[in-house]
Amino acid sequence: MDENSYNLELQLQALQKQQREAETTLEALKREQNDQAWLEEDFARICHEEQEAMAYLREVWQSSKATNFGHYLEDVHEQEKASWRKQFQAKEEAIQTKLATCQKTMHQLDKQQRSIRKELIQ
Repeated sequence: MDENSYNLELQLQALQKQQREAETTLEALKREQNDQAWLEEDFARICHEEQEAMAYLREVWQSSKATNFGHYLEDVHEQEKASWRKQFQAKEEAIQTKLATCQKTMHQLDKQQRSIRKELIQ
């Protein structure tokens, strides 16, 4: 094996290591995305339960003070729900960006490996 082939082989090994690291990162991002989906489902379930509780309380409350407090709670609930949704959306967008970057990196590494293998064969 000549020096050029040896150097190409070393480059190939380094690229393979980088690709394994990128694959590990990609798997972690997919797990994070899955966890995020579970959180969103849990959040939706909790919101539904809160709405049911609020509906029950509206039936029970009689005085104007209680009704006003009920409206206040509904407003707070809607504000918190909107805030959580924004956070979920921002997190999902960040994960999508990281996934795209990681996939692009993997594609580039694969392309470089093919190029080096092609040189080694010649």
